[in-house]
Amino acid sequence: MGLQRLGRDTVLYGLSTLLIRGLQIFLIPVYSRVLGTGEYGVVETVAIAGALINLTVALEISQGMARYVADATTEHDRRAFATTALIFASIAYGVFALLVAVFQVELSNLLLVDQATPHALTLAACAIAVNGVFVIVQDLLRWQLRPGSYLIAGLAYMLGSAGVGIWLVTAQGMGVAGVFWGQLVGATLGGTVSLLGARGLLSRAFDLSRLITMLRYSLPLVLSGMAVFGNMFIDRIVVREVLGLDALGIYGVTARFASVVSILAVGLQVALAPLVFRHWREPGTADKLANICRWYLVAMVPLVGTISLFASEIITTLTGPSFHTGSTILPLLTLGAMLSTLYVFAPGLFLSGRTGHVALLNVTGALVNLILSLTLTPWLGLSGAALSATVAPAVVFAGYVLLGLQWFKVTYQGTKIAVSLGMVIVLVIMGLKWPPADVGWESTAVIIKLGLLLLSTFFAYRFGLDGNDRMALLRRRR
Repeated sequence: MGLQRLGRDTVLYGLSTLLIRGLQIFLIPVYSRVLGTGEYGVVETVAIAGALINLTVALEISQGMARYVADATTEHDRRAFATTALIFASIAYGVFALLVAVFQVELSNLLLVDQATPHALTLAACAIAVNGVFVIVQDLLRWQLRPGSYLIAGLAYMLGSAGVGIWLVTAQGMGVAGVFWGQLVGATLGGTVSLLGARGLLSRAFDLSRLITMLRYSLPLVLSGMAVFGNMFIDRIVVREVLGLDALGIYGVTARFASVVSILAVGLQVALAPLVFRHWREPGTADKLANICRWYLVAMVPLVGTISLFASEIITTLTGPSFHTGSTILPLLTLGAMLSTLYVFAPGLFLSGRTGHVALLNVTGALVNLILSLTLTPWLGLSGAALSATVAPAVVFAGYVLLGLQWFKVTYQGTKIAVSLGMVIVLVIMGLKWPPADVGWESTAVIIKLGLLLLSTFFAYRFGLDGNDRMALLRRRR
């Protein structure tokens, strides 16, 4: 597994992910001053529905495609698997969008609660469908190990979505419909660029036998995907049902700031997965993965710590006044976002094809999230939902580690990992306990918080890494 390539690819994939997923964060200062909390609750409701659709409608064919395109021994096989997966997904998403258009009135009454028109829901469905196809085509670039093209596609998505969305929402006053138009245009542009870049991996052949092969691998992951959906969104669904659309708007905006952690981590995840799948049988791959895990957790100390300690300043600076109460839950949601990224360092179940075990783990996490959300949200409000969203991914990651070690043993050095995780948790607790800022970025508080971040980062660097890790860093500097 080439660490030099991993570093380069991580940067490129991370930039692309930042452009696509980070766009929703970049647009918050604009949209939160134009849309009310209820309208933002509609945007969040559609995002939740879109996540479920992306995990189920195409039967997780992207997972099967990834498995067999990466393992194919001939160019003909790669093209057959890739083309078949893309055609199947396009048909599935097209049927979904058509059904929403037919039943738009009934679905709008159920989901939007008079905050948007049925036409806006159909528009959102089209955006979800086109985005689903875009994600699969862009994934082809990843499995061709073409991070540069992957980045260009992400840039196209960002320019289309942001440009059109901001213009329609602010200048044309189209409200949530303008948001969905922006997403549709962005996904169309990104998909077109991805298709042009991946055309060498596509042909005109649709192969039913290969489709069946991919679905045999991916179908168990549909249940797993639904469970992942539960891990990610059950807390938001409970907030919507228990506390209302306005509370969901606040919670959703805050969760987007917390997602900075997972967005920045995706570059590493996307770059690491193909390399691990290709080299996992080679001696030394497990040790390299353990080294990367230790460095990753050390890097999380200043990142999670910054968002946690400066939660009040971030929220009050970048959102409208009606969203400011979200600062009280941002540290917890940030910790949960970090925990949800750690599964990439425990790939044993994926490498061994134990997708049923993966599904079971994710179902367990979803149940934990559901039980805690239903119990804590009526009692603690948004804080209860945030706590459930933090505990659930911790349970799932522990399961990945314990069940996956028998198939792919990673030497984690648990004491050193515990040091970095401990520093993260301490900073999150301090962020929760720190009094909200009354005057924004107050200089004394900023200095104290920066000092705490530096001290915690040094402690994690000194005790969360071993001597070989630090020597490797010094050699790279030279």
